[in-house]
Amino acid sequence: MTYAITDKCISCQRCLPACPTNAIEPDGDSFQINADLCNNCRGFYSVPQCWSACPTSGGCVSLAAGSSSFTLGNVLETSTDYWKAWRANYNHRVSRLKSSPQSAYWQNWFDTYSKNLQQLQAQSKEPPSPLTP
Repeated sequence: MTYAITDKCISCQRCLPACPTNAIEPDGDSFQINADLCNNCRGFYSVPQCWSACPTSGGCVSLAAGSSSFTLGNVLETSTDYWKAWRANYNHRVSRLKSSPQSAYWQNWFDTYSKNLQQLQAQSKEPPSPLTP
């Protein structure tokens, strides 16, 4: 029983290097799992690595659970206005990131990073202390 990439995929690409059989294949802006190559990581790991590496809740699911395979369509291929399509794709991905359970984690990480960066910038603007012989 193989796994499938769902519409909850945020295209972070964490699953690509995690797959020991190279069953995950890029398909434009989305990914799909080749059922002929996927073996649930049997003989490699006790847990399917695509599932364990996925930061979303449901971006990669077992087909045995009654899920169906779904790949994100490439809106850039169907639209004649590149920037309108790009913005729609961007908004879709940002909304997925914001709705993920880890968004509070990343907001905290960003706030801490910003605070540290501001402290470093303030320190770099201070005049150097005189050297004492």
